[in-house]
Amino acid sequence: MKDAYEKLFELVDRDLFFKNSIENIIYVENKLIASAWSKLKKDLLSNQPLIIRGYGRNSKNSELFLELYRVLFNHNCIHIDKTNNQAPTKILRNLTPYCKKAKNSNSTKTLIMNYQVSHLFGRTKNPLLFTSPWNIAYIPKYLDPFTGHESQGIHSTEFKNIFNQLIAKKFEPYIQDYHNFIDEHVFKDGKLDKAIKVVQLTSQYEDKVLQAFADDAKEQWTKIAF
Repeated sequence: MKDAYEKLFELVDRDLFFKNSIENIIYVENKLIASAWSKLKKDLLSNQPLIIRGYGRNSKNSELFLELYRVLFNHNCIHIDKTNNQAPTKILRNLTPYCKKAKNSNSTKTLIMNYQVSHLFGRTKNPLLFTSPWNIAYIPKYLDPFTGHESQGIHSTEFKNIFNQLIAKKFEPYIQDYHNFIDEHVFKDGKLDKAIKVVQLTSQYEDKVLQAFADDAKEQWTKIAF
């Protein structure tokens, strides 16, 4: 077998590449996260506008998640992101000194190039985590082969392990708080399972779509591994 990553690390030191790459990731500063995170939780429980990424090809099955949150949280004001990344991009622009595109010539932001807006822990159909500032970062695009779902091999696996451990430790207080929140408002007394059943019984989608939705909904609310 010939692994292209093996050829890459004949040219550059792998450990140094991993270390420097991780240091080039741009996060929201911790001091700016707390108030935004607190507001997100309150907004979810008080029917204030929130956003999630679309579900299904061309977002055609998004109504399933919108209905889930009507049942689960009595929330009727969740919207689908227009571009699938508009809201997270705006959050990083507002809460970091950087932006991918200047809004006007007087902008004080530092322009960045070849960075992508990424969700560190995924769960983009989850209205808490889609726009949570501790779940969003600017990541160098050259890291996509090591972090993406399609990447394979020992080097990708080892990088993911290093990266996942680092961000889990970095955001541990928020992850723990998130777990406490969902224990109370999502899992207690089987709330999530019951809400999924209601959606399945009242929706007009095909059975295979509803089963896939049930699995995906549970995945969106899984706890974050340390």
